[in-house]
Amino acid sequence: MGLIYALLALSVVAIYKSTDVVNFAGGEVVMLGGYFALLALTYFKWSYGVAFVFAAAITFVIGWCFDRAILDKVLGRAMPGQSIMVSMVIATVGLSFLIKGLVRVVPYTEEVRRLQPLFVGEPVFIGPAVLQQQDIAISVISIIIILVVGAFFRFTLAGKALLAIAENPRAAVLVGIPVKLMRSLVWGLSSLIAALAGVLLAPKLLLTPDMGGIVIMAFAAAILGGFTNLPGCIIGGIILGITQNLVGLFISSKAIAVAPFIAIMLVLVVKPEGLFGGKQVSKKV
Repeated sequence: MGLIYALLALSVVAIYKSTDVVNFAGGEVVMLGGYFALLALTYFKWSYGVAFVFAAAITFVIGWCFDRAILDKVLGRAMPGQSIMVSMVIATVGLSFLIKGLVRVVPYTEEVRRLQPLFVGEPVFIGPAVLQQQDIAISVISIIIILVVGAFFRFTLAGKALLAIAENPRAAVLVGIPVKLMRSLVWGLSSLIAALAGVLLAPKLLLTPDMGGIVIMAFAAAILGGFTNLPGCIIGGIILGITQNLVGLFISSKAIAVAPFIAIMLVLVVKPEGLFGGKQVSKKV
């Protein structure tokens, strides 16, 4: 679960670093990923590998089109010196309600569903810990996705361009980086990551149109690790997942849902920039 939270936080932080926008539709994209995988597995009878590609491709297009069709228009209508971050955030809230509303009118989504297990087999015992084959598969796939995303940012020209835009958009424009194209790319990439997290999450949790509330875990992980630090948000997600399970083990299973909010408040009070965040910067909104 910690690694899945890390993927969710990675999708949120990637957008924030590149565009300064907090994406409140990330949870609904996670839900879309789960339903697209359900469609691929149960209707088309495809394998899990094809379901991953199917969900990732469609959500990438959705993220790209949302930036081009909505956010680009919002940016284009901004007056000189006017901050439109609030308008862009509200646009993501509108996208979340739009996705949820569209999913609700699709037949059979009113029934609670769950994806078939990724792997079925005997559990692995490590001392008192019991690991299901599915949990091992989810962990391995999550780590592979994180490594691939890290390699993309580190070794590809597109990844380096996105990092340059996140560091200094004005300088990026001056050296010839197509900022609009890169902004659409990061929205597509972040939606893809969130959808993959949804496919990994669906075999463990119930699949409903309301499961988008899990985005709060992404915010908690990002705040814990540092909202401007990509490696930090990954570590924050892992810490959050471990903390939740320890709270359920030693305190009460009823306290698991409260653990993320307590973590957020503690970090905001003690270290507002996060455990691995950089220097705080004030911005006018």
